[in-house]
Amino acid sequence: MSNKPLSSNDIIDAAVEEFLNNGGEITHLRYASQRDQNKSQRRKYHEDKAIAGSEKSKDALAREEAKEKTMIFSKVDRWKEE
Repeated sequence: MSNKPLSSNDIIDAAVEEFLNNGGEITHLRYASQRDQNKSQRRKYHEDKAIAGSEKSKDALAREEAKEKTMIFSKVDRWKEE
């Protein structure tokens, strides 16, 4: 083995290889549309307001979480690019 220090790419490659060897899966996700981005911004807004004590924002987050639980496929599965 050479005395050459490992580059960050070598470290990343080793970490990815270890992940895959331990049963991990690499998933390609689709790009977020403008609608997806707006929805994400709105969720972050409600999270910040909920931390500050807003009951309306807490309710909105609870409704969104309940809706997510009723979905057949997980969020990751829905965002996979085939």
